[in-house]
Amino acid sequence: MLKSKYSSLTGAIIIAGSLMAQADIISTIQNAKSGTTVNVSGTYSVSSQCLIPAGVTVTGPATFNFNNAGNGMVPNGNNVRLNQISVTGVNHPGIYIYNRSGCVINSCNAYGNADTGIMIQGSGSSNNSIQYCQAYNNVDTATQGQNADGFGCKFSSGSGNKFISDISQNNADDGFDLWQAGAAVTFSGCQAYSNGKLAQGNGNGFKMGSSGMNLAHTLTSCIAHNNSGTTGCGFTQNGNTGNCKLTTCHSYSNKNKDVLNNCTLSNCTMQQ
Repeated sequence: MLKSKYSSLTGAIIIAGSLMAQADIISTIQNAKSGTTVNVSGTYSVSSQCLIPAGVTVTGPATFNFNNAGNGMVPNGNNVRLNQISVTGVNHPGIYIYNRSGCVINSCNAYGNADTGIMIQGSGSSNNSIQYCQAYNNVDTATQGQNADGFGCKFSSGSGNKFISDISQNNADDGFDLWQAGAAVTFSGCQAYSNGKLAQGNGNGFKMGSSGMNLAHTLTSCIAHNNSGTTGCGFTQNGNTGNCKLTTCHSYSNKNKDVLNNCTLSNCTMQQ
C-alpha cells in the first residue's frame, strides 16, 4: 500500500511503495509547497503529466512510467530540482523545461519516450543545469526519427543553460540538439554515441544550431562516436555561424566528418 508521511521538521514528504493509489503521487507532488522535498521510491505507473511547483525538489531513486501521456515531468515554476528520477513512456519530451529558470535536473534518466528525452525550450528558460543524466532509446516512430533527440535546448532559449557530464545514446535523432536555440549553451564532459537509429534521424552527436544563428557555444571535454543517421556527424555547426569554442573534445567513428566552419579548437581530435 502507498503510504505518505509529512515531516514538519525536515520539510519532506516521503512516499514509500508504488503498488496502490498511483494517482496520489502526482497529486502529492503537484500540491507540494516551495522549499519542500518529496522523496519517492519504487516504480510508479501514471497516466497524466506531473507539474512540479516552483521551489520543489523531487528525489528518488524512482521510475515514473507515464503510459503514453502527453507530457511527463514538467517544472511548473522556477528553481525545481529532480534527483535520481527515471522517466519513460511519454509521448512528448520526458522531462520538459519550458520558460522556467534555475532548474536542476540531476542524475536522472529519460528513456523510451516518443520525443526528446530531456528538453529546454522558450526564451524564459535560463540558468538551468542538466547534470549527470542519461537519455537513451527515445524514438519517434511516427516521424521516422526526425524529432527524438537525447537532449535538446532548442526552439528559443534563454542564457546560462548548461549540460554537465550527460550521456546520450541510441536515440532516433541527435544526441544533443541546439536547433534554433536563443542563447549560447555550455557543455562539459558530455558524451554522444550511437544516435540516429531511424531512417530519417540526423544522428549527429552534437548539433550546435541551425542556419541563421550566430551563437558561440562552449564545449569542453565532450566526446562523440559511432553516430549514424542521415548526417551522422560527431560535431556540426549545422549552419550556425557563431565562433563555438571546443576544448579537449574528441570525435571518431561517426558516419561523416565534423562540420566546424567557425570554431576555435584547443587540444581536440576531430573527425576530418
